[in-house]
Amino acid sequence: MQDEIRALEARRYAAMRDGDTEALAALLSDRLVYAHSNATTDSKESYLATLRDGSLRYLEVHFETEAVLEAGPGAAAALGRMSARIHRYGAEREIASLTLALWTKEGDQWRLLAYQPTSLPKA
Repeated sequence: MQDEIRALEARRYAAMRDGDTEALAALLSDRLVYAHSNATTDSKESYLATLRDGSLRYLEVHFETEAVLEAGPGAAAALGRMSARIHRYGAEREIASLTLALWTKEGDQWRLLAYQPTSLPKA
C-alpha cells in the first residue's frame, strides 16, 4: 500500500503540473474536498473546472511524500511537502505547504478523498 499511494501521489502531481484533467479526474473521488493554501475549497467538479478554464495553472510543482499512514481498512493518509509556482486569479505566485492527502479505496481503485495544505511561512 505504501508504494501504491506514493505512486498515486506522483501521478496526481504530474497531472496537476501538466494540466491533464482527464488523468486527474480518474484519481479523484466524486466526494472530493480539495482545500487550497488560500483557505478556499473545491469539489471535484469545481477543481477540475478551474484547471480546464485556465483560472488555475500549475507552472512548476515539487513534492515529497514523507510518510504514508494506514488510516483503517481501505484508507491511507499521505503526509508531505509541496511547493509550486502557480497562475491564479490572473497573477503568478509561489506557494509552499505541508500537505495531507487522504486516499480511500472505492471499489478496487484508490481515489483522493480529501486534500489539506498548511502554508509554510515565507523564508
